[in-house]
Amino acid sequence: MMKTRWPEAYKVIETLENAGFEAYVVGGAVRDFIRNVDANDIDVTTNATPNEVKQLFPHTIDVGIEHGTVLVVLKESIEVTTFRTEATYTDYRRPDAVTFVRTLHEDLQRRDFTMNAMALSKSDELIDYFGGREDIENNIIRAVGDPTKRFSEDALRMLRAIRFSAQLNYSLHSDTMEAIQSLHPLIAHVSLERVKVELEKIWISDFVGNGMNLFVSSQLSDSFRGDWKTYYHSWERFSSFGNAANGWAYFALMQPPSELGTYLSLYKCSNAEKAHVKHVLAAVEQLEKGYWSPYNFFQFNEDVLIAAASYAKQLMNMEVAYTVEQIQQIKAALPISSVKEIVVNGNDLMEWTQKKRGPWIREVLEKLIISIVNGELTNDRKQIKEWFFRQQN
Repeated sequence: MMKTRWPEAYKVIETLENAGFEAYVVGGAVRDFIRNVDANDIDVTTNATPNEVKQLFPHTIDVGIEHGTVLVVLKESIEVTTFRTEATYTDYRRPDAVTFVRTLHEDLQRRDFTMNAMALSKSDELIDYFGGREDIENNIIRAVGDPTKRFSEDALRMLRAIRFSAQLNYSLHSDTMEAIQSLHPLIAHVSLERVKVELEKIWISDFVGNGMNLFVSSQLSDSFRGDWKTYYHSWERFSSFGNAANGWAYFALMQPPSELGTYLSLYKCSNAEKAHVKHVLAAVEQLEKGYWSPYNFFQFNEDVLIAAASYAKQLMNMEVAYTVEQIQQIKAALPISSVKEIVVNGNDLMEWTQKKRGPWIREVLEKLIISIVNGELTNDRKQIKEWFFRQQN
């Protein structure tokens, strides 16, 4: 068995065990341990109650004590949750009540997927009641127990299954997929904020095509506004370039322009995300003439240009000549990279003309920028002043 890399979690477990309790690492950390990849978050489960946990450690934070979770603060912070079972889920999202239990089996059987329902002792003994390790070895995502019950408890689990497929390149077990297709209308009970988070995790994953294919074939996409089906195969060629907002830009290019603002607001996109999408679409539109002008390279940031070049080629079938390296080289060669680099400003223009501030300043500065980035004018105060007065004649 591989050696684990979680010394702080093991200190927590040892302290709990020395006090007479059981304690194990659980969840995604165990899944990643079996896959031999680094885990981001380490969670511990125990039969100690939250109050019993708090008595054993000098520094704790109540992060979800009503659900049995306490954050133990050491060199790293470790979430410690009491073994629990859950009552009915009348809103298909959160349990109506949580009951603390004393056995690990009861705790693990309430979890979503077999790969997430394993536990690991501090001596690296794997506790796997539901075949999680075998499913990982076979690249399978399978619900724990009855998938209909699991998804009726928490409808977001259906979308999480698809997100895991995009992240891990795993397939959904047939029973799990059939349950999602049967229960897909329940996803409407999940807030769009949570849906947005899962979609964005799909878009920044390594196997986006898997996720978006399943999003459509599972019928989950039927519950959400927008055309998710017409171009869904194109997601196999999509890259987020490390920016989840590019997923919304790609989605936007598939929609009627008149609906764009409505959809971005509906899916709770931030103002910054909306602005990014608008810029990518504008850059794609500029490419319809076959090239970008020096001013286009100035007005759009590098991330926007890289995304626009890629998506115009993939979705609009444009002949795009710009590689990432070329975009970076052209941007770097511009005489200026921002308005702040221009050696004159609005105050200078007002002083030269003795005119009051107004829209004319922005108009002059825009012409000035175009002249500089086109190489028609040097970013030199004397030359700019001479250029300015020539414009007045």
